[in-house]
Amino acid sequence: MISDLSRYIPFSWSTGSLRSYGSRIFTYFWGERRQTPSQVNYQVTRTLYRNDGDICLGSGFARPIVDLQVGFIGLPIVNTENESTNDFLNECIQEFWVEEIQQMLRDSLRDSKTVVRIQRPDILDPLMTLDEAEHCALEIIPPELVTIERNARNKRVIERAIIRHTFNIVKSPGNPATGQDPTVEEHDILEIITRENYRFYDQTADEWMNELASNNRWGFVPLEEVYNEWDAGLQSGQSEYEPVLPFMRAFHDVLTQGLQAHRYHSTPKVVLKLQDVAPFIKNNFPEAVDPTTGEIKPHAEISWRGREILFLQTGDDMTFLEARSVLGDTNTLLEFLIDCICVSSQTPEWAFMRVSGGTANSDRNAQTVPFLKKIEKKRRVYQRPIQNLLKMALVMSGMIPVRAKLSWEMVRPDDLVVHMQAFQQLVIGLEVALQSGEISDETYMRMIKVFLPAMKSIDQEKKDAERDQQERIAALPPVQAQTGLPPPEIRNRPVPTGARQ
Repeated sequence: MISDLSRYIPFSWSTGSLRSYGSRIFTYFWGERRQTPSQVNYQVTRTLYRNDGDICLGSGFARPIVDLQVGFIGLPIVNTENESTNDFLNECIQEFWVEEIQQMLRDSLRDSKTVVRIQRPDILDPLMTLDEAEHCALEIIPPELVTIERNARNKRVIERAIIRHTFNIVKSPGNPATGQDPTVEEHDILEIITRENYRFYDQTADEWMNELASNNRWGFVPLEEVYNEWDAGLQSGQSEYEPVLPFMRAFHDVLTQGLQAHRYHSTPKVVLKLQDVAPFIKNNFPEAVDPTTGEIKPHAEISWRGREILFLQTGDDMTFLEARSVLGDTNTLLEFLIDCICVSSQTPEWAFMRVSGGTANSDRNAQTVPFLKKIEKKRRVYQRPIQNLLKMALVMSGMIPVRAKLSWEMVRPDDLVVHMQAFQQLVIGLEVALQSGEISDETYMRMIKVFLPAMKSIDQEKKDAERDQQERIAALPPVQAQTGLPPPEIRNRPVPTGARQ
């Protein structure tokens, strides 16, 4: 059994590079074809994020590059055709999964990949609430600890997953009366999840743990692989540190050399041109002279501390030798490397607390626009994994899975003002086109739906609008209900498009 499961033990790449490539496969049908699957070195990426590696003077840029994107991506808002489903899924994301989703974004941006597991809390947990059990819980698992097998015909279906755990198993409880400590052993446990059951295998003891086995009542493997910008050529995601790593190394080297050079030119050196050394020492360092003989002690030590005045003889000269500072050239090179880091990571310089004077506002806006486009791209990248997790949560809660629509909040408040102004101008233009008979009600609603993600389907929105209009007419006084006109206080209120006859 060990030989059968050994291929699921994660392989540790060397820490020499950020990405390691696998073996090449050669075919001779239409010529040479190469398949080079690769994997990011997770240890290196996490060391860069913590800024505790060999290039700690340059890897300080690593954390803002990831954390800034996580903050701007935010949390999505769920919209389906069912209001109760909307409330349930939005509670999952906005209340119960907030920390895990942010961790999912951070780990995938940093490591190129992460694995998310969804499960219902154990009913044996005395602190579990009914809301927690209903909304499920997420767990972020390091990708190097998980091996996933997918269906050969449908790659979206996971047939089996292997998760490696490390458990501390108590072999002997010990005896507090005699001062004997308990005996604890560390065991490597493989959790094998299929669409039918959960099983556990103890690799250390070479035996199955049947007491932990259980059936999988959901019919699917509750895991989701989340990639950051999947690349078919690499057969993996991409880390945000890959394009910027050479410049962070260069920044570290330049700053290290600048600090070393600073030691030599920070303190000037004294140059003395003396006709006779003995009179100079006797006049300025009397502690080095023997008071009985008047001669200089053979092993006397002199100190320059506290010497504000030095007495010189005729013909003596004293100057200060100060090395030329190299910080000017170093500063120029460091500024250039920061620009390279900003360009390669697509991160604005104000994220690194670097804002130039004078044209700061214009420069900031020019850098923010491409960064916002990057955030929009990232949101589309993570849309499908979040939708899959929501479908799993619906099945685990006894509901029918639906593909929910996700909408995101505006990144900047200023953009919301511009967005609403554009929406207002669009509505005015659509009203004119509708009244002149150039467009239909369906086209009108399709155009508005682009600005209002919370809108339902066109048919459902028409039905709801007609129902709301009938309820408003029924609430009017009898005379106004016969004419169909609203009261004066709401007469100028716009009527929903679906209610037009």
